[in-house]
Amino acid sequence: MLKRNKFVLVGLLAVAACASATGTGRDLRQDVITGEEIERTRVSNLYELVERLRPRWLELRSPQSFTSETQVVVYQAQTFLGGVEILRQFGKETAIRLIYLDGSTASATLPGLGTRQVEGAIVINPVN
Repeated sequence: MLKRNKFVLVGLLAVAACASATGTGRDLRQDVITGEEIERTRVSNLYELVERLRPRWLELRSPQSFTSETQVVVYQAQTFLGGVEILRQFGKETAIRLIYLDGSTASATLPGLGTRQVEGAIVINPVN
């Protein structure tokens, strides 16, 4: 009986260790909102989704230029859509994943930014 209880205790500790390593939400990649996260979050549009799960994506931390407005932009795949308010027009069922790019990565990889000063970019991977 003691041997069986010891085995059960070791099993429970292993399960608890796995749960604490992956289930806390602290390990989540901060640059991606996964399809699983989208599915389980109760919101009506993508703006609310980002606001709830990754609010820092919507923040302007520092102006990059005194002459032009700094903004967070939104893309769907490689197509420029506009500022973050455009996310309100998309239901959460329209995306399978959202990716955040910092300003320098967005400026180097996304087409159509022109002279915009970009804090970051939210890229919608649409449902096919």
